[in-house]
Amino acid sequence: MTVLLTRPYAGANAGVTMSFTSELEAALIAQGLATASTRASTTTGAQTLNGLQGTVAVAAGASSVVVTNPLVDANSHVTAKVAQAAADTTLLRVERVVCAAGSFTIYGTANATATTLIDWEIVHNSGMSQRL
Repeated sequence: MTVLLTRPYAGANAGVTMSFTSELEAALIAQGLATASTRASTTTGAQTLNGLQGTVAVAAGASSVVVTNPLVDANSHVTAKVAQAAADTTLLRVERVVCAAGSFTIYGTANATATTLIDWEIVHNSGMSQRL
């Protein structure tokens, strides 16, 4: 499950769809900080997301999406993958992720013919400090 935040939480803005552990999502819903959501409701196009992981949607006709995130710099490591069972027939996988100061761009293999969901995560290697 994912949740739609009704208030800012853990650096993420209200109105953002986020994935957390089941227990945390249940607690956020119980406290009125979020509502149950489906990943299909993820807004297409560029997003500002402040967490360590999330889901974005590449719009039909596009092959990439930009995520603004203050936890990222040019040396960050971000992994991403197509995250839907019935994937678009042209954007089959993530080709690369390019990090820059305060953002990263996820590039797919081709222009999508339908909205395509992409899960991403900022990878912190053992021994690396996490900027919060």
